[in-house]
Formats: sequence, C-alpha cells, structure tokens
Amino acid sequence: MRITRDSVATLADVSSATVSRVYNNPDSVSEDLKKRVHEAARVLGYAPNTLAAQLRRKGTGTLAFVEFNKTGRPYYWGSFPSFDWFFGRAVRGVQKALGQSSWQLRFYKVGRKEELKALQTQCDGILAYDVDTREELSMFEGITIPYVLSHHLGETAGGCSVRTDNLHGGMLQGRYLQQKGCTKPLYITGYGESVQPHAKRLEGFLSVFPDAVVINTTIGSPTCISSILDQVEALLAREDIDGVAAVNDLTLFDLLMQSTLAVPAVGYDASPFSTLLGSKVASVDIQSFQLYEEATHKLLSMLSGRIEPGTTVLPCLVIEGEQQEQFLP
Repeated sequence: MRITRDSVATLADVSSATVSRVYNNPDSVSEDLKKRVHEAARVLGYAPNTLAAQLRRKGTGTLAFVEFNKTGRPYYWGSFPSFDWFFGRAVRGVQKALGQSSWQLRFYKVGRKEELKALQTQCDGILAYDVDTREELSMFEGITIPYVLSHHLGETAGGCSVRTDNLHGGMLQGRYLQQKGCTKPLYITGYGESVQPHAKRLEGFLSVFPDAVVINTTIGSPTCISSILDQVEALLAREDIDGVAAVNDLTLFDLLMQSTLAVPAVGYDASPFSTLLGSKVASVDIQSFQLYEEATHKLLSMLSGRIEPGTTVLPCLVIEGEQQEQFLP
C-alpha cells in the first residue's frame, strides 16, 4: 500500500494540513505535534515528496544562503580559516530549523546588487550571512522575495534582521573581569574606526571600566601581538593592569602564547580552541547557531505569508566551556 501524507495524518491523529505544515513550515507547529508526525512518518517509512511540494508552491522550493564578497578590506574576520567553525555553526542552525521540511538550501556568494536581484528567479527566499555594511544593506532595496538579514546589524537595519548585540558582549567582558576582582584592566582591539562590531565591544567594555587601558593593534596580522608585547609586559611588570580583555579569542590566544600572562583574561567568540585553555580564560559566545536557526524560522514564517519583526539574540559568557546563562544582569 502506498504511504501518503494522509496515512501519516491518520496514524498521528492530526489533519493532513498539519502534516504539511510540519514539513513545510515547522515553526508554525508545536513541538508535541511535530514529534507525533515525525514518529508516525518513521513508523510508516514516509518521506515527503520534495518535487511535488515545490510544484504545489509554484516556486523553486529553494532557499538561498547568501554570503557577500568582502575582498579588499583591511580586516575581515571571515577571511581567516580559523573562523570556519563559526560558519559551520551557523549552517548547523539553518539545518536544524529546516529539519525534515521539503525546502532545499543552496549557497551563493555575491558582490553586486545585480547578482542579488538575479537570485530572485532561482530561489523563494534569502538568508543573508553577515551583512555588516550600508552598501550590503542597499543591495536589498527592491528585492521582492522574502529575506532575512544577519548578524552584525544595528536595530535600524531595514527588512527583517536577526542580530547580535556587540555592546552587550563588551559589557559581559567587563563584568566578568569585575567579578574576578579586577579594577584596572587592559583591552586589546583594532580597526575600531572601520569595523563597527569592534567599536561596539569596546564601548560596552568601557561602560564598565571607563578608565581601562586600551591598546590598538593590527588584529589578525602575524605581528599583531609582537608589535605591542613590550608595552603589555611593561604594564604587567608595573602592575598597571590586573586583567586583560581582547576583541576576539585569537588575539588573546596569541598574547597567552607570547607572554607570561597571569591575570584574569576574557576573549570574544568562544572559539572551540578556548576550551583547551580551561579556566585560564573566559569568552563571549555570539551564538551563531541560535542566530541562524532563528533567522531560518523567521524566513519560513515569512514564506507562509506572515510579517516578521527583527530580533536580537544576546551573546552569553562562556567559562570553561559552559555557558553562564544567569551570569550578571
């Protein structure tokens, strides 16, 4: 006997429409109903007919995950292979949100508005990865299919955006050092004038420690720490600083490898390598998995006809590999 959507609905004791929503717009269905439908599908050996679903929608059945060409910048974090894990977590978030839906995901890289506009005939919706400049935002003017923008955006960004809060993240760094008893920390950063997230993280940190020592360096370069190492070690020797924060983990790791740092330290990004240092450092997790899972849920909702507002996913502090959910207000 042929197993159909109606067969699954009967076994799960739900309507056929509910089965359809579970596979095509899972965010609109409760967890209990999703579990019942997936269990019934497993028992019956049912798999949704992706092609048929696409034909019924009269669309492509495809979502575009769009990354922007950011070559030519003096600094872009996504250019470093050591940040590939961040991209992987983001895609995992998308994967979880799509679940067993009939939507297919394709990856694109664009550099011009014409390229983005051309995608409208190739997909039904767009997930935009790391939109962080006005030029990139302007590319979406006139785009007629649903799209969601992530993740380095301000609250004034147009369209539906799912963003992080770098100001809050900088405050978490400061409050962590404050809790560790620090009163005169050092903050290491760079490219604050051209990289807005860096500027916001420093602003948040200075809201906790207005008189903190701030050193700017060429973040990400091979000479990043060596160029300021004498200055950092002199500050430590004179006991002018009693804690260190850095704008990202790799900068902090570089410092730890080149100096005899023995004060509380906190980085940013919660890279998987930070767990190797145990209690030696803390870090702020931007939560890329959650950011892109939420962005995908919003896009699916918009594809079903809803209007979705933007939202912020707050970063959290990670100590010894564990998120501190209730750490500091």
